Amino acid sequence: MVLDSLAHYTSYLAAELNHVGVREVPNSGHPDFAITPDGYKETLDAVEDDTGNLPKLALLTHVDYGYGNLADAAAIGKLCRQRGVPFLLNTAYSSGVMPVDARRLNADFISCSGHKSWAASSSIGILATTDEYADRLFEKSSIRGDWSGKSFGAKELATFGCSPVVGLPAMTLMASFPAVVERVEHFSEHVENARSLIVELEKIEGLQCLGQRPHLHTLFNMESTPFYEVSKTHKKRGYFLYRGLKKRGVVGVHAGMTRSFKINTYGLSGVEIEKVAQAFREVAIENGIEVAD
Repeated sequence: MVLDSLAHYTSYLAAELNHVGVREVPNSGHPDFAITPDGYKETLDAVEDDTGNLPKLALLTHVDYGYGNLADAAAIGKLCRQRGVPFLLNTAYSSGVMPVDARRLNADFISCSGHKSWAASSSIGILATTDEYADRLFEKSSIRGDWSGKSFGAKELATFGCSPVVGLPAMTLMASFPAVVERVEHFSEHVENARSLIVELEKIEGLQCLGQRPHLHTLFNMESTPFYEVSKTHKKRGYFLYRGLKKRGVVGVHAGMTRSFKINTYGLSGVEIEKVAQAFREVAIENGIEVAD
């Protein structure tokens, strides 16, 4: 299986569980960490050169959890289709908050995380595929007991016993559908809010947003060397940033994180974005870090 080097750990564990080897598509490294169609082409070629066969599957993380980069899924999916490699798109951080069209993105499979981006309670997900793969992916039992004649033709092989998502997760996922349909149409507005916060945070000397520019998602990662330097001598160590923000009514940054930290502004209003920016500015000034006007 070929997968991007920014993939979630569950992608690797899924491969391991199925005794499938992985070949990673390199990213461009600091500060962009970009995954490109050319990288997928080179990796597909390398697998074919080394093994004599194309990989059985290509997986792409649509938006990665580390930097919030939005990959060019349509181009990578087109490449896979041309080469005859099935294409799985992990949309844990995209479907549910932004428009995702599997046909346009040339995806054969889409996986979604219902409790991340679909406003459902944990733990639940969605798996979708085309007619071409549906019977294999959702294969029904065909086994029959040789003495009793027992058979279980209504059971999908991948689901043992009672479904693990009955009750509240399933109900909250279904209940989220109308809101999801409406809110994905406003994703561009949320991205603009994220970009405005990035601009304000980068006015703090030494702070830099990692990942693609312009940023295309509400999740982003700030490299914050000045905060890290302060943490080395601050009496509260790395917790000074978290506590300073909390005192000003801003929570969400992981406690103890100062070298870099992730922020997701999805759902915040313009007024709330300014409140977050002001809180960071005040913490910086309070600790002797310069902030541009």
